Amino acid sequence: MKLTIWINLTACLLLLYAPAGFAQTAKTVSLKDTKSKTMTWTTRSAEAKTLAANGVKHFRNIEMEQAYHDLSAALKLDPGFTVALVFMANLTRGEIRKSYVARAIKSTANKTAGEKLFASTLDEKNTQETNRDIWAKLYSMYPDGAMIANYYVVTRATPEERFAAAKEYIQKFPKEPAMYNVIAYYYLQDKKDNDKAKESFEKYLSLYPDGYNPYDSMGEFYVTTGDAVNGEKYYRLALEKYPFATSSLNALQKIVDAKPKDEAKTQ
Repeated sequence: MKLTIWINLTACLLLLYAPAGFAQTAKTVSLKDTKSKTMTWTTRSAEAKTLAANGVKHFRNIEMEQAYHDLSAALKLDPGFTVALVFMANLTRGEIRKSYVARAIKSTANKTAGEKLFASTLDEKNTQETNRDIWAKLYSMYPDGAMIANYYVVTRATPEERFAAAKEYIQKFPKEPAMYNVIAYYYLQDKKDNDKAKESFEKYLSLYPDGYNPYDSMGEFYVTTGDAVNGEKYYRLALEKYPFATSSLNALQKIVDAKPKDEAKTQ
C-alpha cells in the first residue's frame, strides 16, 4: 500500500507494542514484559488479548480489513479493552468513531499511565504537533516497544528525520517486518533509489510471507518503476493471500483496464 496513504491513516493514530510473550493474572491479562520497558495492555480476557495482538499485527502492516475483524472480535470478549477500543476508533469514521472514542476514554479510568496517554491521542483538539509530542513521550517511556517506536518514526516532522529514525529502528528491531515496508517507500519516493527500495521490499516479504501487504507493496514497486507485468503478478499473489484486499483489487483492476481489450479477455 502507498506510504502516503498509510501515513494518512496512522499519523493521528496510536502506538502500541505486542510482545511475543503474554503474562496472565487471575483478574486481568497484561501484555507486559517485566524485563523490558514496554506498555502494558490490560484486558480481562486472554482470548481478547490474542485477537487484539493479531489485529495490531495486521494494522501495522496496513491490512485494515483483517485488523477490523480481529479487533471487533476482541471487543466482543472485553468491551472495555482500551487498546482495542483506540484502534477501532481509528479504523472507523463518523458517529461510529465517536462512539469508540467515548468508550476508549471511559475505559482508561483504572488503567495504567501509558494506556491513558495512549488513549489521549483520540482527543479531537489535538494538533499534529500535539500527537507528535505524545508519540515522543510514549517512546521515551517505552523504548523497548517495537510498535511505539514504529509510530514514533512515521510521526517525525520532516522526511530527513523520518528516514534517520527508520534506519535506527531497523538496527534496534531487525526482525520487525513493517519498518522495511516504510523505509522501502522512503527510498522509492524520497530518495529515488530503486535498488534500495527493492531490497527493502524483498526483506519485508521475506519476514512476513503470509501477509498480503508485502505482495501489494512489491506490486506497486514494479508498477511505479514501469514493469506492469511483474506488478500484476504480485497483486495477484496478494489476492491469493487475502482475496478481499481492497488496495490490491483496485490496483489490479487499473492494470487490467489499461490493457488492450483482446489481451484483457485472456486474463
